[in-house]
Amino acid sequence: MVDSFTTELRGYNKEQVDAALSSMRQTVDGLRNQIAQSDDAILKLQGQLQEEKKKNKDGNNGSFASLGSNAQQMLASAEQTSTELIDRAKQDAASTRASATSEVETLINNAKLDAQRIIDEANAKAATVLAKAKTESDSITAAAKDDAVRLREETAKTVTSQRDTMEIELTNTREEHNKRLASERAKQDREISELKAKTTQQVVEQRKAANEEIAKLKSDTNDQIEAALAEANKKLADVRDQVSRMTSEAQRKSNEIIDNAKSQAQTITDEAEVKRTKVLSQVNAEVEQIRADISKQQDDATAKINELLKSLDESRAAAKAEADALVSKAKDVRDQADSYAIEKREQADEQSKQIIAKANQEAEERVEQRRQAAKKELDGLSARISELQERESTITQRVSELRSMFSNAFAGFGFPDHDKPDDAVNVPVVNAVADGLDDAAGQDEGSVPTIPVQVPSGASAQGEVQDSGDGSKADQSARPAAGQGGAEGNR
Repeated sequence: MVDSFTTELRGYNKEQVDAALSSMRQTVDGLRNQIAQSDDAILKLQGQLQEEKKKNKDGNNGSFASLGSNAQQMLASAEQTSTELIDRAKQDAASTRASATSEVETLINNAKLDAQRIIDEANAKAATVLAKAKTESDSITAAAKDDAVRLREETAKTVTSQRDTMEIELTNTREEHNKRLASERAKQDREISELKAKTTQQVVEQRKAANEEIAKLKSDTNDQIEAALAEANKKLADVRDQVSRMTSEAQRKSNEIIDNAKSQAQTITDEAEVKRTKVLSQVNAEVEQIRADISKQQDDATAKINELLKSLDESRAAAKAEADALVSKAKDVRDQADSYAIEKREQADEQSKQIIAKANQEAEERVEQRRQAAKKELDGLSARISELQERESTITQRVSELRSMFSNAFAGFGFPDHDKPDDAVNVPVVNAVADGLDDAAGQDEGSVPTIPVQVPSGASAQGEVQDSGDGSKADQSARPAAGQGGAEGNR
């Protein structure tokens, strides 16, 4: 019956177990009914014995043989009934003990299986929680690493892009500045060339005008000289003195004119030189101004470049700081992920320990409940067996009393071998419970000692009645005695 139980979530099917327990209770109730019937049979035998005693008191001595045979028959019937009751009690006790032992073993095995299953489920659940926590930790760590790598790559890309942009801007600025400087230098060179050309042209023109004026003065002077010479020749004699004077004057004037021309030429030359010097000074000043402007522009460009470089350095430092911050943040995220993973792992370990502890506790409680139930059942069975032993002892005592009563009642009737008490048949009554029951009940129960019962010698001449636990032998030994006793009564 136990093997046919179906398993459910937390053990065997409750309805089937209740049905099995109900069947066991019905078996115990059946045993109680059998014991009650045995008690009724014993009471009936006691009543019959009392009636026989009463008949023996009221009857005469001539009916003693009949009474002896009836008593022998009653004694054999009582022996047979008691033997059957004892055998039945033994069988019922052995069956009950075997059923209880099997039930207890089954309950213990079921409790062990339930405990093992609960522990396995707890271990599986703990392993699942640990795997889940580890998976979450790995995913968080991988995500943090990916974020850190992505942030580092983005930062590197941003820094590289900003650096390339700044280098491009710086290159463009330098090219523009170089172009502007080249344009300014070309413009200044062109202006200087133009100024030089103009100055040279002015000097040439002034020199040409001076030469022309000198040539004109020389031509005029020569004409005057020729006219004076002609007039002198004409008036050679008259005006030799005047010619000489005029020649001297002309020479003087010529020298004066030449000197004046030279003076004017020198003046023009000086003025041209002054003008050239002034122009050159202006040109130099302008060149210096242009150089100053260029230097200023270079300084501005250098300052701008330095500012750009400084801005680039600041951007680079900011990018580096941002990258460091991002890396630090990534490290913090990774540390947080590691902490979270460790916390989750610790929580999972703690939860698995709690689950295993709870499962062990539930298993122990369930095993303890099953053990208590089995112990209670065994205690009930032990009490029932003790009750059966007491009833067996009572039955044995009553049978012994019946034997003693019959032996005392028929002791003076002159049966053969009356004076030989040693020939009386010893009828042992053994314990109704097997010795192996002591291990199942957990107690050391002493067996009921063998009670020898003396049967009258007349009865022993017909055969011995022994209680060996076999009802058929008792029946076979009782029937011949009853038959022969009846025959003696007829004689």
